[in-house]
Amino acid sequence: MTTTVQTQALPTIEQGAALVELLSSGNTLSGLLGRSEKSQEALYHVAYVFYGQAKYTEAMRMFAFLLANNHLDRRFYMGFAGCMQMLDRHEEALKYYGIASLLDLTDPLPPMHMAECHIAMGQRDKARESLEYGLCQGRAADTHVESVRRMEGLLALLDGSSNPADSPAH
Repeated sequence: MTTTVQTQALPTIEQGAALVELLSSGNTLSGLLGRSEKSQEALYHVAYVFYGQAKYTEAMRMFAFLLANNHLDRRFYMGFAGCMQMLDRHEEALKYYGIASLLDLTDPLPPMHMAECHIAMGQRDKARESLEYGLCQGRAADTHVESVRRMEGLLALLDGSSNPADSPAH
C-alpha cells in the first residue's frame, strides 16, 4: 500500500513580500484571516486563567498563538514573557518584555519585570537600569503608584537599603 502526500506550493517571494507589507502597515494575521477581536479576547481570557492557575506552559502556548495572530497587542507579549519568567527562562522573557515596552513607552510594568529577570540572572546593574527607566515612566502618571512603590522597593533592595525612601532614585 502506498501513501501519497499532498504538498502545497510554497508562497512566492512576491506573495511573501506582500504579506510583510500588509503586516508592517498595521494589519495583523488575525485581521487578514478574518478572525474576530471577540475570539482573541476569549483566548486571552483562557490564557490568563491558565497563568493564574500556575499552568505556565499551557498559558504560554495560548499566548504564542495569540502573538502569531496579532503581533500588535502588548498584552500578548506581557503574558508570553510572564510565562517564560515563571518558567525561569529569564533571558527569553527579557526579549518579549522589551517588545511590550516598545509598544507602550508609558507603561512601567515591562521594565519592572525586566528588572526582576535581571535580578534572577544576577545582573544587578542591568536591573538597576531597568528600574530607573521604569520609575521615570511610572512617576509620569498617577495611575502607576503601586508599580512605582514596588520598583522603589526593588531598587532599595539592590542598593542594600531596607527603606525605599533611602534609595538614590527617590
